[in-house]
Amino acid sequence: MLTERQEIILKVIVEDYTRTAAPISSETVARSSGLSVSSATIRNDVGALREAGYISHPHSSAGSVPLDKAYRFYVEALLAAEPDPIPPSVRQSVRRQLSEIERDMDEWANVSAAVLSKLVGNLAITTFPKAKESRVRHLDVVYMQDLVIMLIIVLEQTRLRRQLIRLDTPTDLTEIEGSASRLRGNLKGLSRSEIESREMILSPLERELVNATMSVLREEDKADYRDHYVDGLRNLLSQPEFVENDMTRAIVEGIEDGSLVEAILGETPDGDVVRVIIGQENRGDMLWPLSIVVSRYGIPNEAMGAVGVLGPTRMEYSRTISGVRFVSSAMSDLVDSVYMG
Repeated sequence: MLTERQEIILKVIVEDYTRTAAPISSETVARSSGLSVSSATIRNDVGALREAGYISHPHSSAGSVPLDKAYRFYVEALLAAEPDPIPPSVRQSVRRQLSEIERDMDEWANVSAAVLSKLVGNLAITTFPKAKESRVRHLDVVYMQDLVIMLIIVLEQTRLRRQLIRLDTPTDLTEIEGSASRLRGNLKGLSRSEIESREMILSPLERELVNATMSVLREEDKADYRDHYVDGLRNLLSQPEFVENDMTRAIVEGIEDGSLVEAILGETPDGDVVRVIIGQENRGDMLWPLSIVVSRYGIPNEAMGAVGVLGPTRMEYSRTISGVRFVSSAMSDLVDSVYMG
């Protein structure tokens, strides 16, 4: 259990190290803390914090560097206080940018990731809002060649999916168009489970198309977050922690193969709370030098997405938590305006 003075000292160490990325001396703590105690008392408290696992000394003569435990203590205090350091003018500007793309849903994740990255100065990830259960909004079939047709499905979230179907026997264009027209009427607005339970008299071609539609919906429903945008990689890699080529290479490769994004989105909490995962709290060692701040947005049981930030453990947590919370709220308003009218 920390004393009130030790809590103040730890807060100074975390905030000063966040700003400078350099070990913080006891003399600096004494000047910054406003505590009316001697440097010797500060050093004793710093020693106690070190023994308790909150800070480390890279060298015997160096100052203090926060460990994951210190950041966790600091973040818990922030979450309880619900910080909001984003100026009203910035908030208005962000909402204006998002309102300009309100009807262009394909741009939502792209613009919000760019906005969030700029707000927090780190890498930002935003997913497209995804319905809990995908539904068919429109269906069409395009003739490609004698034994190949293309099924085109527009989901309710205006996401377009295509699937090639190889036929056993040649089918004329009239039959293809007639089947597509009948299925449009039968499947519009339905989910996979509703299609499965619906009794329909189908031709062999129509059965093939329905099976392909079910396959598309099954894949959509299986994936929590299919489409995402990443912005601000340069912000992340320009920081002192990433001067090592091996670390930079691991991050870039993780983004390119999707493993890094998958790990981040896997930490998304339920509800509209903001979750912070610090350093070795992350499941994979690739993320141990990093912290994640992530939240869901949208309408529960209707359409949900995720927004998150990836940065060094030495990130500015106050601004990042506020940024994620604010962008999540703004994105929820966008979803509400479209889905609820």
